Amino acid sequence: MSIAATIGALGQVAMALSPWAPAPKPRTVAEVDQGWLGNVLAAGTPGARIIAMEDRGGTSGTTDRRRLALTWNEAGAEAGLPASLFLKATSPSPKNRTMVAALWMATNEVKFYDQVRPSLGEIAPIAHHAQASHGARFMLVLEDLLERGAEPIMSGEAATVGHAGALMDVFAELHAAYWCSPRLKADLSWVAPMTGRPGFSLLASQFRRTRRKFLAQADQRGLSPRVRRMLELLNADDIALYRTWEDGPQTLVHGDSHVGNTYALPDGRAGLLDWQVIFSTRGMRELTYFMIGGLDVDTRRANEKALIQRYLDGLATHGVAEPPTFEEAWADYRYFVHDSWDSVALTILWAGLHPAEALAEGLRRASTAVEDLATDEIVAERVAALP
Repeated sequence: MSIAATIGALGQVAMALSPWAPAPKPRTVAEVDQGWLGNVLAAGTPGARIIAMEDRGGTSGTTDRRRLALTWNEAGAEAGLPASLFLKATSPSPKNRTMVAALWMATNEVKFYDQVRPSLGEIAPIAHHAQASHGARFMLVLEDLLERGAEPIMSGEAATVGHAGALMDVFAELHAAYWCSPRLKADLSWVAPMTGRPGFSLLASQFRRTRRKFLAQADQRGLSPRVRRMLELLNADDIALYRTWEDGPQTLVHGDSHVGNTYALPDGRAGLLDWQVIFSTRGMRELTYFMIGGLDVDTRRANEKALIQRYLDGLATHGVAEPPTFEEAWADYRYFVHDSWDSVALTILWAGLHPAEALAEGLRRASTAVEDLATDEIVAERVAALP
């Protein structure tokens, strides 16, 4: 990441902390009123007007999320305008806005809905409105997936084998659509590789700090020798290793495909929420991120190879002429476990994003995977192969 980009990320963080950062309204859920929302949803329906709006609840973390029920006048009801929708908007927490701002998460998600979502199938919600501005101020008006019968999966919950298989199909469809795509160097060049992501230097330093803290508390945290070795290897050569994520066939990845960002549809299909950290890399990083945290240990052990093969078969079905071999995919799967471990450990230190019990279970699953898959050994092999 360039010095200019780092300075830009720091500038976004400063604006995230400021209560006066300029941004178009509405930028918070509280600022959304019936008149503005009616204009967004009924632009092509003369006379349609929202006459009542009910807050059905939500959550607040890195962003503020609310589900709204809408009552329309006769013109709106006859036109079949949405009876409910989902708002995703600026976090009220300055601390959480800093993360969103530093990594340009809100901007990325708005660009996803503007430029990527229209070419995908039903693997992501539909956006009725998307805008982003400085300091992580933004507003998304999304379809209410519950109206489609979708079942959101809670963070920390263990996915069923059926849901995991459906997500392999989702990953194959998404990755095949952008497999070695020239768009990644053209209109989608903002879908950067890992080392080119906005805020990468800040993110890498936070990962390094997290590893050091866990190593300093290794005995209290019960870190195994394999986990300790993996963390030491990463801290010695992490930037060079991140650059190798750009080797091999590149594609667009969701980037934060933990189980809590997935949903199940009544017909058995699946989809992905929260497209804030999309970037480009090898597709196996996506699968690993989901499987290590999203499957309980016994389910992962019994099904991981079959799930990987299902993904590879899906790539071929969707038109990838030369998908990775199983051996290549398996090696990447073992390797990318380190990133799954890093991500849950960082979230543990960044308190408040997910329930503590779910994070503790996620770390246990990731640490067990390091043991099962000898991740420290393949990390050592890739360090040895660095130029």
